Amino acid sequence: MARKQGNPPTIHTVEAGDILFDIAQVYYGDGNKWSKIAAANGNIKPESLQVGQKLQIPA
Repeated sequence: MARKQGNPPTIHTVEAGDILFDIAQVYYGDGNKWSKIAAANGNIKPESLQVGQKLQIPA
């Protein structure tokens, strides 16, 4: 899917204590949408997050 020019993807930098559920809660208002973030980042495993890791947050 092409994205509109001028709209860079949203990037989240993982901080200590971050979990995908909480990140999804921040960006989508629903922590249960964490799998969207995982899928957009190569189907990362929730337990594999590393401090400083950059995650794309799909729209």
